[in-house]
Amino acid sequence: MSDPEPDPAFRERLMREVSQDDRDRVQRAQGKQLDAIGRKYDVFRTGVPLPGFDGFKDDITGDEA
Repeated sequence: MSDPEPDPAFRERLMREVSQDDRDRVQRAQGKQLDAIGRKYDVFRTGVPLPGFDGFKDDITGDEA
């Protein structure tokens, strides 16, 4: 398996998908926080959800993923 996508690359890709309301949060987020915001928009570092991902309540965004 290749190395995970680094935060700056993932952030850039995620910025194309998020609403205007979440842009500031994406700019400040790092690591797991960035992943949580990505899940809200169905954007993953791997390009697809990993096997076993079935959605869950996200403590950071407060939304169903």
